[in-house]
Amino acid sequence: MKNITMNVLYLLADDMRADLGSYGLPVFTPNIDALAESSLLFDYAYSQISVCSPSRQSFLTSLRPDKNKIWNFLDHNPKESMTTPRHFRDNGFLTLGLGKTYHEDWGAWHADLNWNTTSPGLPYYPYQNNRCPITSHARESGGQCILEDEKIYDYRLRLKTIEYLKHAGKLAKDTENPTPFFIMAGFRDPHAPWAAPQRFYDMYDEELIDIPPMEAQTLGNGTPRIAWSKELNILVPPYGKAFHYSYDKPLPGWVSRNQRRAYYASVSYVDEHIGAIVKSLKKEGLYNSTIIVFHSDHGYALGEHGYWEKKSNFDMTIRVPLLMHVPGVTDVEGYVGKTKSIFELVDVLPTLSGLLGLPPLLDTDGMNLAEVVHLGGATDKSSSIERKVAYHQFPACNTRSFNHTRTQCNKVPAKDFNFMGYSIRSKRWRYTVWYRWIGNILSSDWDGDFADELYDHKGDDSTDFDKWENINVSAQNPEVCIRLRSKIESFFRNREQDWIAAST
Repeated sequence: MKNITMNVLYLLADDMRADLGSYGLPVFTPNIDALAESSLLFDYAYSQISVCSPSRQSFLTSLRPDKNKIWNFLDHNPKESMTTPRHFRDNGFLTLGLGKTYHEDWGAWHADLNWNTTSPGLPYYPYQNNRCPITSHARESGGQCILEDEKIYDYRLRLKTIEYLKHAGKLAKDTENPTPFFIMAGFRDPHAPWAAPQRFYDMYDEELIDIPPMEAQTLGNGTPRIAWSKELNILVPPYGKAFHYSYDKPLPGWVSRNQRRAYYASVSYVDEHIGAIVKSLKKEGLYNSTIIVFHSDHGYALGEHGYWEKKSNFDMTIRVPLLMHVPGVTDVEGYVGKTKSIFELVDVLPTLSGLLGLPPLLDTDGMNLAEVVHLGGATDKSSSIERKVAYHQFPACNTRSFNHTRTQCNKVPAKDFNFMGYSIRSKRWRYTVWYRWIGNILSSDWDGDFADELYDHKGDDSTDFDKWENINVSAQNPEVCIRLRSKIESFFRNREQDWIAAST
């Protein structure tokens, strides 16, 4: 077995979009920004499905949702699937898990198969929901959740992660038989309702918070209504009043600012946790021997296109913050720590494995992009080792046609979906096409009618969520649509046929 000299600290946020200071955006995240200074920050990182459980099932196995047909909260990968923690455990790492890594079983999905839960390991530390003053009757609602530190799950997770780090650090620094560690901690924030102490709400003057211009607050011109669904119940204190909104009726400006303030506060709270954990890593003398990975499970919408929450094919719900800190690589003088190389979350596992020189995984959909990490921003001058596009998909339920709004499909059996939306993102374009769903074979009607969306991202430098995807330009660019639809069909339909053949 290879002599491992590096540990891994893997930090995961829930529902966090790339709205961070290090991306030139307004949220106050000094600790993540400081970490980014010695890391590689990805401008174009994307999830493969924008909802909690299927996304985590995807990137923690490096398998796309289509591989084992994991598009809802009812289905899961086979328990024998190779996962990120299991891969590291099998290669001699002490693997410890905390918080919302998987969505299932409060994070502890098949814990004994994935983590070292017995000595010298530690029990999996499950996540919990927060109990918020005005939203206890609707725990998935948006709105303020102002609580003391001790009453918020992520604060307890922070303390427990530091405790686990100290335990693992002793084993890693054992002079006679050092054991590298892989520790993964998944925060609950900024999942709604947005929990943080008052001091984080006080960081933001609600009246000064920017909201999208009016033309960006409703569904884009020419965008089919199937692209939109109402997912978040908007609640405003002091009594938890709910506000109606729709694809053509945005929230009042003051309500949007109120919600953004709460979301930003919870993001800043996660930032404090990350700062405390990294500080502990340094105190234990482990910072220079530990790879740090940080990303979210998917992005989030805060009123753009009249949309709130995730569960869509819009860019801001798919794009995620992602950084990788690799001692001796990303912290050396002259390293360009920001890249426009496209990266998919299914690439995290093979890339981490490649950075550590572990045996390659045999059955993954992700790419080993360790060379991109080694080159950093210099990769932008070469196209030979980077992804050209990223793929995403999301199903539609409870809708009759392309021109009706939809609902999410979390608790809907896959055979009862109505449509499937497939999306491709290049540097210039995002193209999404919706096909009717054939439930008895769990496949799209690839030869039937469809609705499509094309959005021009020319000039998008990843610092503005409001400017893009407000006009569907598919009618004006038929050749682009044909080319990108062909790529989608080649990618998803051909792979689907290969998977069907392999399972028969």
